[in-house]
Amino acid sequence: MRNAHFIVLLVVALGLVGGYLVYPRPSELALMHYKNQQYTAARAEYENLLEKGDASANVVLPLSDLYLIYGEMGKAVELMETFVEYNPGNMEARLRLSKFYQQTQRPHDYLGSLEKRTEVQPSEQALRNLSQLYNAEGRYRQQIEVLKRIVQDYEAQPHDYLDLAYLLAAEGDIVEATDILRKLAREHPAAFDMRAREFLVSLSLDLGQYEGAITYLQGYGNRGGRWTAYYERALAGAGRYTELFAFWDRQLTRADVSDKEKREISYRYETTLRELGREEKRLAFLRQQLLRSDLDEQQRRELGERYEAALRENNRQQTLLAYLLDQIQRPGLSPEEREAVTYRYESMLRKAKRQEELLAFWQQQLMRSDLGDEERKEMSYRYETALQKAGRHNELLALLRLQLKQPNLSRKEKRALAYRALKLGDKLLAERIYMELAAKAPAESPEVSQLLYIWGPRPEPLGLQWVEERARSAQGKQRLAWLERLLDIGATERVLKMGESDLVSLGFSGEPVEFQMDILQREEDYPRLRLVLSQAIRDSQSVEQLRRHIRRADQVGFTDLALEASRRILAIAPGDPDMLRRLGLLAYQEGRWEDAFDMLGRYLNTTSGDVESNYFYAELLTRRNKTQLAVPYYRRVIQLLAAEPELDMRKASVRAQSLYRLGERDNAILAFQELLAAYPDNPDLRADFATVLIETGHIDQAGEVLAVGGQKI
Repeated sequence: MRNAHFIVLLVVALGLVGGYLVYPRPSELALMHYKNQQYTAARAEYENLLEKGDASANVVLPLSDLYLIYGEMGKAVELMETFVEYNPGNMEARLRLSKFYQQTQRPHDYLGSLEKRTEVQPSEQALRNLSQLYNAEGRYRQQIEVLKRIVQDYEAQPHDYLDLAYLLAAEGDIVEATDILRKLAREHPAAFDMRAREFLVSLSLDLGQYEGAITYLQGYGNRGGRWTAYYERALAGAGRYTELFAFWDRQLTRADVSDKEKREISYRYETTLRELGREEKRLAFLRQQLLRSDLDEQQRRELGERYEAALRENNRQQTLLAYLLDQIQRPGLSPEEREAVTYRYESMLRKAKRQEELLAFWQQQLMRSDLGDEERKEMSYRYETALQKAGRHNELLALLRLQLKQPNLSRKEKRALAYRALKLGDKLLAERIYMELAAKAPAESPEVSQLLYIWGPRPEPLGLQWVEERARSAQGKQRLAWLERLLDIGATERVLKMGESDLVSLGFSGEPVEFQMDILQREEDYPRLRLVLSQAIRDSQSVEQLRRHIRRADQVGFTDLALEASRRILAIAPGDPDMLRRLGLLAYQEGRWEDAFDMLGRYLNTTSGDVESNYFYAELLTRRNKTQLAVPYYRRVIQLLAAEPELDMRKASVRAQSLYRLGERDNAILAFQELLAAYPDNPDLRADFATVLIETGHIDQAGEVLAVGGQKI
């Protein structure tokens, strides 16, 4: 007690001797309150100093921090704007004002502040920040100028050259873009990778600088794919066809080149020869290709067709006939292929009116011993056709008509006779037979198919009327099948009209309305589709059908109808979890908090939900100050995210926010640190992290986070 009394006396004595040491000045007192986190007192002291005209940095800077602590961002910004206006050379103040602009989501003001800072104190980092901001705002011309300064005045990185080249090319400055890429190749040869090389080659080709492109393509043409295409284009553009043909010859003999690539090279080789007018070389090239031993049947057939086309284009009729005949007699040719080649051979003879040769040809073919029964039968039919073309088939038709008069003919026999009549050219007779067979046959029957084949893709009015009458008289699935037949023959409007009458009588549900909407969607008749779909949604009482309506509405972009169908499902089945979730999330996104709270709450009462629904519902509870009720949902978010092998930035941010909401501040800060290390340039992430730090009292650390290029905490 005696010691304490002595200390009191000593303090009194000191006060008498030097009173100015006991009572601090107002600025010192404000700083003491600020450091001791006595923010209310500190704010009052600083504001008093400001009112008395002390607008020094020692007053303005801490006072702006205090405004941040109290969430008064507007006052902080206004204070710093005034200070910077009278102290334009104070870089710390400019930096702080830029941070405030970021926090208040004023990117244009932030950009302007950064531009002024760069004018006063240019640096490579400031220029890079400007480049990013110009890119974000689509101000590519200004970004180009900034990148040019980086490339010219600083130790630019290879990606700076590439970014500048891409922007120049996008703005139409292709020549300057190629100059930048060549500079990259000279100054950073190790970084001149395949992507940069391909970009330079592509630009050079677009500019018609074929020789320059060849310089950068040396050794790359053999890589295949785009590189081969570039090399070929460059050689062709430079008129170096001798080298181009030699290159193609090498490619066609390489074992490591795939059959597909060889086929494509062969096409380009032939096309180039044709364009150059070198027809003899073109024919010789195709003949040489046909002699290749590595061809399979498909490749040989394709080459043969091209060779035939070349012979036709050059009017080499006799050579073509000889080639076709050689192919017909080639051992190992499949019956289908031989029939196709034979048809072409026959067509040529018929077109040239060489009837006797045609008949002799078929006689010779039918004498062959290597023909199977089916093939021989088919060739016999073809021979009959040849006789018909020669005017010698009257007796065949007479026989056919006589056979039709025979009693008790089976449907199969009638079909065979109709087919023969069609093959012999009597289309009317064949049509009459098939009309009889199809009179009571279902829509999907072969008789109906054959009848429609005879009529062709666009039948005469009589045929259209016949199919329509069958459709009108049919019921149920057969009616839909006949409507499909009407669609096949191009009578879309007739089908739509009949479908509309069906909807009037049957209602907007079930297969008729689905069929009608399928047609309208296929025809892209969206106005009518919208009307039908709207009515179907209003009339539907089936949850499953409404789900189909939602899918259709999503496919064609009718977002409002998808929403209406979702609400209809909830009206029918109020507890439907999918719709509760869908509509609840939509309400949250649109800021309809009461609807979101109601539907997400009902959804999560029946299921554990997913990350999105739990997090949004927890946030809604937090907004209502029901923090304890929100805890289980935040914990569920953490559990669900823990089960995922990898989190993207959005989910990782949700996890960090949930940890903070749960009071796990250290874990939340650690999570934000990891996020910031992975995404250092994301301003929203920095703002969220800074908010957490400020709310937890880490003011200085929040400033570091908000600093552009700030250090890790």
